[in-house]
Amino acid sequence: MSVEANSSLTKQENDSKLSRDPTDIFKIASTTTFLFFIFIASIAGNLLVFIVFSKRPALLTISNRFILNLSVCSSLNTLLVMPFMFGSLIAEDWIFGGIWCQVTGFLMNAIFAASTLTLVAISLDRYCAVVTPLHYQMRITKRRSALMIAAVWLLAVLVSLPPLFGWNRFRYQKDKGTCTVFWSSRIKDERYYTYSLVILTFFLPLCVILWAYRVIFKAAQNNSERTRRNSVIPNNQIDDNCSTQTPLRFERRRSSTAPILHRRLSTTSSRAGPLLWHRDEWKTAIASLLVVSTFIICWLPYFIIIILETVLENSQDIPPVLETVSILLAMMSCACNPLVYVFRSKLTRQELKILMKIQSRESINMSLSRRGSESVFSREGIVHQSSTESDTVPFEKPLHSSSTSTTLTSLVYNPNAVTQRS
Repeated sequence: MSVEANSSLTKQENDSKLSRDPTDIFKIASTTTFLFFIFIASIAGNLLVFIVFSKRPALLTISNRFILNLSVCSSLNTLLVMPFMFGSLIAEDWIFGGIWCQVTGFLMNAIFAASTLTLVAISLDRYCAVVTPLHYQMRITKRRSALMIAAVWLLAVLVSLPPLFGWNRFRYQKDKGTCTVFWSSRIKDERYYTYSLVILTFFLPLCVILWAYRVIFKAAQNNSERTRRNSVIPNNQIDDNCSTQTPLRFERRRSSTAPILHRRLSTTSSRAGPLLWHRDEWKTAIASLLVVSTFIICWLPYFIIIILETVLENSQDIPPVLETVSILLAMMSCACNPLVYVFRSKLTRQELKILMKIQSRESINMSLSRRGSESVFSREGIVHQSSTESDTVPFEKPLHSSSTSTTLTSLVYNPNAVTQRS
């Protein structure tokens, strides 16, 4: 009798799935399609990161170890969480067993925590590289970077273990499409776990990231102001240069061309310099804004939903579409991180082009040498203007021989340039 009841129940469930509402079908199709594109973009981006670092070990510096750890977090989430989320979204149920539900919930919680904490480590590393570059090598050593990465994973595991031992629990949530912490628990002690997790893995990291990149941007502004004050060309120096570099037999021609040359040099020095430094400030602002906005866009909705589920008496008041969007944005960080933290670096893009045989190293060196021609009149007292993309330092000259116009934008994306000082 029970067998007949179970078979009839299974038949009813199959009939209900076959007669789905068109709105539900559209929701499932759009959600799974978006998740599929995130999966492909994450696999491709993080795989390229691993290829670049494995083929070019010189690029795997202390700072880039944090970037590599971020790619490891993204890859683990992509391979161990997304496929099962994809299957549960299509089936609208968890079909992989209770044990794997607990494992998936733990993995997703730990990987998400490790990702946000790794972003904190990256921001602190870049803060030290930009604000205190002379002490960078003493503060950020190989041993300390390894300890920081180990601490990130240890803290991520510790904050994810309590649901396995009774302090809250992991369970499948249909609107999120995966197994995760039951945030809407009415038990008071389990709410304390939610508050602790949100503070440790989101609010504190957000405060540190905002503070670090604000200080980095202020440092860029101060550096540009100092460079503007030091890039003034004395008029008598230009006159002396014109008189010493003009042959005597062209004395009469010099008298007519010298004022023109004087005006051109004065105009160039007065306009090109400030424009260059304003461009540097703008690039630093864009870099900082991109990092901060990516973190907020990907993670803020996810943690807002967690807080709402914990605070509201009835978590069903939250629209299901918001819960789905929040988890998809969190997953999207796996695809965004390689673009924001790796491939915006010109040096990484150049190495990738060489590895993929898109461009030869000789052609890159030729383009860099042409770009280096911006440093005209450096011997005549005009400040040497290096490229605003100093990620090309390994191809050109070491950072210690550059002028004060070396941009802080490059250090935001390539703090390893500090380690190249002699």
